[in-house]
Amino acid sequence: MSFATLIGNERNKIILKRLLERGRISSSLIFAGPDGVGKRQFALTMAKAANCREAPRAHEFPTDSCDQCAVCRRIDQEAFADVTWIEPDGQFIKIGQTRALIDEVYYRPHEGRQRFFLIDEAHRLREEAANSLLKTLEEPPQTSSIILLTSRPERLLPTIRSRAQRLNFTPLTVAEIEKYLTAHYPRPAADNALLARITGGRIGQATAFDLSVYRQERRVLLEMIELMTAGQDRFRLLKAAEYLGKKERVEFEKNLDMLSILLRDLFVLSVGSAGQEIVNIDLIEQLSGLAKRAGTTRLIDWAEKFDEIRALLRININRQLATEAALLSL
Repeated sequence: MSFATLIGNERNKIILKRLLERGRISSSLIFAGPDGVGKRQFALTMAKAANCREAPRAHEFPTDSCDQCAVCRRIDQEAFADVTWIEPDGQFIKIGQTRALIDEVYYRPHEGRQRFFLIDEAHRLREEAANSLLKTLEEPPQTSSIILLTSRPERLLPTIRSRAQRLNFTPLTVAEIEKYLTAHYPRPAADNALLARITGGRIGQATAFDLSVYRQERRVLLEMIELMTAGQDRFRLLKAAEYLGKKERVEFEKNLDMLSILLRDLFVLSVGSAGQEIVNIDLIEQLSGLAKRAGTTRLIDWAEKFDEIRALLRININRQLATEAALLSL
């Protein structure tokens, strides 16, 4: 993508294009914001614009990429010698990785105009690795740029934060994502409307999301809520708890997230809250009926109970037993 085709975070786009126009892109930058809001794509676009061979330029750098030349395509494919990604090796980014960056950063570009070192999940820098970068971040060489991407900027060392210009990235609006999906993905309008809502403004997730898996998991959770509403079939509730509890922790948490969204939708419908966006917009009739049968009080109780399970995950509880206890108590 180019800056012309990127959507959202317009202020950051203006700042980055201005840096290119002024030829001042050797500064160190922090791209901070939730996962999936476009930080990675903005970093790649910055690298493409600086090194693009076809885009017109009035100064040292173009202010955008052509997005079509061999350089732009190779940067997108992570196959360009002057764009280097540094990612966690296991749980952390280690000092050996930052030392390798420091050794490389002072060399001139191999084939482009500007070298870029993109540190993904920068909040995972070990303290000694972060400290080793301080001098380089404060005075990067003129031909190299360092961009730290993070969803947890508060976890960066204060000494790191003070040495780099920070750009905050925010989720897109539902309307922005829906418009983008409609223009670029030939699928039913109802699917794009649902995707725009369930991904919470995160364009990266919206373009990679598998709706078929989501709908399958959602159907199971809705059946469980139906059982909780009826309150008569303990055996089927236990089977539902077994199904959820046997999932790996990551998948279990995703199901809790989905359940929270469903319960929120039901609560909004039960109180008739005007102006509140329903996420599962394709099921609004089914959810409206279920909300009436469940009632506001029970929906609040259910939401609180599943929030308790989420909190207990930090102490590595038995997920199946906790889910069984929650469903039977409700």
